[in-house]
Amino acid sequence: MLTPLLVALALLAAPPVTAPDHTLLDGVLRRHVHDGRVDYGALKADPDLAKYVGALAAIDPDALPDRKEQLALWINAYNAFTLHAVVQLHPTIKSVQDPYPDFGFFKQKVHVLGGKKYSLDEIENAVVRPRFNDPRIHAALNCASVSCPPIAPYAFTGPRLDAQLDAQMRLFARDRGRNAIGAGGAKLSRIFEWYAKDFEAAGGVAAFLSGYLEPADGELVRKAPKLEFLDYDWRLNGK
Repeated sequence: MLTPLLVALALLAAPPVTAPDHTLLDGVLRRHVHDGRVDYGALKADPDLAKYVGALAAIDPDALPDRKEQLALWINAYNAFTLHAVVQLHPTIKSVQDPYPDFGFFKQKVHVLGGKKYSLDEIENAVVRPRFNDPRIHAALNCASVSCPPIAPYAFTGPRLDAQLDAQMRLFARDRGRNAIGAGGAKLSRIFEWYAKDFEAAGGVAAFLSGYLEPADGELVRKAPKLEFLDYDWRLNGK
């Protein structure tokens, strides 16, 4: 049995847990994401995506002491796994609805992070949403579809996470193709209907969203008698 002294010495000798290196993913996204669209043909030929996905298998999110580093890792993992799953099916895939019935694309438990297998649905709904309780993640997680928030052309990192999440939510909120806001009323992304509970702590969808809109648009959303929601386009967000 280890004595307290030996345990302490062992802990001191253990290498410190460092933040994961997202450089590979950052390069992949900067090369192949433009204006929220992905060049899946070029991405399929880029070995760095598979290298990054392979490296995720050995990274334990729970071992990271910093909560922002943990969330950045989960977001990056979700996006990388999604892109990797799409390129495995490219060029025949036209929508994430295509490969498996009942949105099975998101239910395949084949993505390995920290030695554990997850589905995309589990990462989003069993880990990221309940554990981190940050509605901005809905502008950062990308489901590879046209109506998804524009995919960020960079990897998320702990030190820059707040600024990056704010930037993505602002971009998403002000995108007139995804949130049609004008004198005729407010028709928002279906995301704000599906995940309305996630915005309750911020005063609800209208209150939260208005903080990321131009003042006039924010006023329209807050005063809308009833929020309406746009149809969701599940076609692939490819170039």
